[in-house]
Amino acid sequence: MTELDLWLIMTLKITLTLCKTEMANPKNQPCDIYDNVTAMTVKVDCHGRRLQVFPKFLPNTTDLDLSENRIKNITAENFQNLANLTHLNLNWLNDKYKVLVGAGVFSNMTKLRKLELNGIGLKDVPKDIPKNLQELKLVENKITRLNSASFGHLRNLSLIYLSRNCYYWNPCSRYHIEDGSFSALSKLKNLTLSFNNLTQVPKGLPVSLMKLELASNRISYVGEHDFQGLDNLISLNIQGNCPRCHTAPYPCIPCKNVSIEIHPRAFAGLGKLRILDLAGNSIEKIDPTWFANISKLEQLYLSFNFLFEAVQNNVFLNNLPLLRKLDLSFNYALKIYPTTVKISPSFANLTSLRTLHLRGLVFQEIQEETFSSLYGLRNLSVLDVGVNFIVRAKAEIFEKFQHVKLIYLSENRLYPELRKDAGVGLKSSSVMTSMSDPVPKGNSFDIPEDLVKPECSATGRVLDLSRNNLFLITPEQFQPFGNISCLNLSGNGFATAPNGSEFTSLPDLKYLDLSSNRIDLAYDYAFRELQSLEVLDLSDNSHYFTVEGVTLNLNFLKYLPSLKVLNMSNNRIYTLTTKTMSSKSLQELQFQKNKLGRMWRLKDQTYDRLFEDLTNVTHLDISLNNIKTIPFRIYTYLPKCIQKLVLSENRLTSISWELLRQFPHLRELILSKNNILRISSNLSSDVPSLQFLNLWHNRISELSSGFLQGAINLERLDLGHNKLININQSTFPSENEIHLKTLWLNGNPFHCTCNMFDFVLWIRKTKVKIPKLVTAVTCAMPEERQGIAVIQFDITECNDDQLAFLAYFFSTFCIICTTFVAVAMHLFYWDVSYLFYYVKAIFTGYQKLSSDSCIYDAFITYDTKDTQVSEWVINHLRVQLEEQGERFLPICLEERDWIPGSPVLDSLTQSIQHSRKTVFVLTERYVNSGSFKMAIFLAHQRLLEDNEDVIVLLLLEPVLQHSHFMRLRRRLCGRSVLEWPHSPSAEAWFWQSLRNAIRVDNQAMYSDLYSRYLTTK
Repeated sequence: MTELDLWLIMTLKITLTLCKTEMANPKNQPCDIYDNVTAMTVKVDCHGRRLQVFPKFLPNTTDLDLSENRIKNITAENFQNLANLTHLNLNWLNDKYKVLVGAGVFSNMTKLRKLELNGIGLKDVPKDIPKNLQELKLVENKITRLNSASFGHLRNLSLIYLSRNCYYWNPCSRYHIEDGSFSALSKLKNLTLSFNNLTQVPKGLPVSLMKLELASNRISYVGEHDFQGLDNLISLNIQGNCPRCHTAPYPCIPCKNVSIEIHPRAFAGLGKLRILDLAGNSIEKIDPTWFANISKLEQLYLSFNFLFEAVQNNVFLNNLPLLRKLDLSFNYALKIYPTTVKISPSFANLTSLRTLHLRGLVFQEIQEETFSSLYGLRNLSVLDVGVNFIVRAKAEIFEKFQHVKLIYLSENRLYPELRKDAGVGLKSSSVMTSMSDPVPKGNSFDIPEDLVKPECSATGRVLDLSRNNLFLITPEQFQPFGNISCLNLSGNGFATAPNGSEFTSLPDLKYLDLSSNRIDLAYDYAFRELQSLEVLDLSDNSHYFTVEGVTLNLNFLKYLPSLKVLNMSNNRIYTLTTKTMSSKSLQELQFQKNKLGRMWRLKDQTYDRLFEDLTNVTHLDISLNNIKTIPFRIYTYLPKCIQKLVLSENRLTSISWELLRQFPHLRELILSKNNILRISSNLSSDVPSLQFLNLWHNRISELSSGFLQGAINLERLDLGHNKLININQSTFPSENEIHLKTLWLNGNPFHCTCNMFDFVLWIRKTKVKIPKLVTAVTCAMPEERQGIAVIQFDITECNDDQLAFLAYFFSTFCIICTTFVAVAMHLFYWDVSYLFYYVKAIFTGYQKLSSDSCIYDAFITYDTKDTQVSEWVINHLRVQLEEQGERFLPICLEERDWIPGSPVLDSLTQSIQHSRKTVFVLTERYVNSGSFKMAIFLAHQRLLEDNEDVIVLLLLEPVLQHSHFMRLRRRLCGRSVLEWPHSPSAEAWFWQSLRNAIRVDNQAMYSDLYSRYLTTK
């Protein structure tokens, strides 16, 4: 091997090493990198980073997410080093706009298994997709035609998503799938073709299919052989093909025959089917033959059809012994409001049924026979009869549903019974027959899984009566429901005062939701019957909290020994009868959206101890309380065992960090969205136990040096969206001493100058994770670097020796010149001044000033348009100067001495020239007027021309407090600035001081500093 060959090999190795070093630095990447050494995977997350240019990635990247960015085109060069990719996500790569995809983009990715190309405007399936691909997503593109060649080279595909390529929000002229387009895909298990305006079931689907979705198309007929051969199909979704357009919140086109037509033997060959979705097809009658051969069905969705009569009379449920979930919601008949419904006896055959949704059938009463066929279903766990406009329900009926874990009666019209022998509703002879038709959300026909809060369902059996008309509660109402653990009565207009008797029939209740009512907390013994209650939600009950003079009693808390969570949010509380909340069991208090800022006023100590007796509270949320400042005394009375304190979205400008030392267990402090200006100078001393500090969206402009020194427990610090322009080297500890894991700095207006040199070096070497470091931690100044990432700031500009020498030379020269001039001015001021005026006199010659002798001792200028000021000048100031005192002081007044008809400027000039002093009577209105500005200008002109300071300032109101002129005047000649005294006893001294200021020359009143350096004698 020659020396030349060796040299070339070494050069190549060095080049590759440098490239790898640059690429391996994750700090320069705009994305988050997760390297799993055990699984040998490298995941790169660039989701939502507003990227416009395709970044460079490590060659060993296996999982790349570039979704929701602003990249307009991709080429093969972008992916040439990414041969190890197994998952590529390019969904909405250019936001919602088309992406230009170059030739051969995917051909190099031989290991690719999952490819997501949703929302990038593709018109055809890319031809260069690797043959080993298993999952392909092409949702919301412009692909309107498919044939056997579309996927012919992708025989390993197991999943294809092709929905939303042709529908009302993504229109096209025609959508066509040729027969046999998917027949070659022998491994395909999941195929989604929803929202494509298909008019028939595609032919030649592969036998391997296990899940097929044809929802929201225009398939009006399902034939006998449409699903023939799909023996492995487990899930079939053909919902929304013939929708009910009566209340549809989207562009809706009904089928020609209204209802979808399904051949009796359409599902005959689907013996393994577990899930069948026929919702939103306007079906009026169920053919029992449909279910004859799908006895293994576990989930059946029939909502948003016209099955009101079928639910009561049909016998289509005889052959579904394994059915676990049945949805018959929103099958109401148009323009009728029947007294009740009677669920078909065939429901008794559903012995495995666990969840039954009967929303939106719309009827007036739940009677004995309404659910009689359900009494024997011992596996039934969820009974959903919400949104039915039910007015009355016999509570005794629910005694037979003791095994049901969730009884959902929300969004009805249940009224309270006034008789003890009645049930949950109110029997009325004049029932309101008008009603609003239920409307599905969007174009989904699914019932939400989370009918109730997880915290509620976790306690045990649930009864949801929210959003009814139960404005009155009696114990008899809940007697038949038995061992209910969670009761939801929110949004009922409940306006009475609980007295400890309402829930006596529910002794095991653990969760009570009374939010969005009008609770009147008048009694000490409210809720006392609920000794097992753990969670009480009284949020959004602001009505009586805002009425003056009403008793607002929170003493009931001390009688609830098991209470752990109390929600008092959004009640606009500004006053309470109870001055101290007391509970030994309470662990979490939600007190958002009240008015603690008004209750914790500086001079009002009434509610200082409001939270003092909550001895076990670990989580206190008092955000959105309009708190401008927390008085120091309040910290003393907060619970000492707090672990999480939330103070976000108040108006705080500062926090007494030193007083936080009283909370040794504080783990999380949330101070986001305030106006805080300063952070603790030593967190380890003030809050040593803190693990998370959130200061997002405040006004912090600087960080104290070493404020994290010794903070061994702090793991997360959010300083995003503050006013930080620079961070010093000493701000953060050394790499060996810092324990921080995540630091948010995005949204700060950093100034990318050489002052950032140390901070940029720290960012590059630290192991602390800084989210969105490249895309959101950017420069705001100087303008030419605006938007550039701080980490990409070229620090070599700060290391240039030649520039540094020039800067050193220039700064040294300026310092020497400034020092020389200052010393010369100090030592030779009078000589230089004499020489200057002597030379000036030679050129200008001697000119005699054309000033006459003074006629007046003082010219008084004031706001003549202000009647009160004019009256004060005429009746008080004039009298004191001209009629009283030892010496007569004639003064010139505009309203008395000016010649009528003369120009104002001439009169003003003569008055100042012919008076020894000019007294300015200052008010807020006068100092903003043109007259004042002109008068002060002429008085200063006399100082410049005649070397005579004639200005005397008399302040009737505190004006010009921040004026540099006023501050300099007070500094140099303080006795020429007079203020009208607040005490009447000081008025005599004021008048004498004014006389002295008029009589004595201003130069005699100058301070010694001014007399020494600036005056000429």
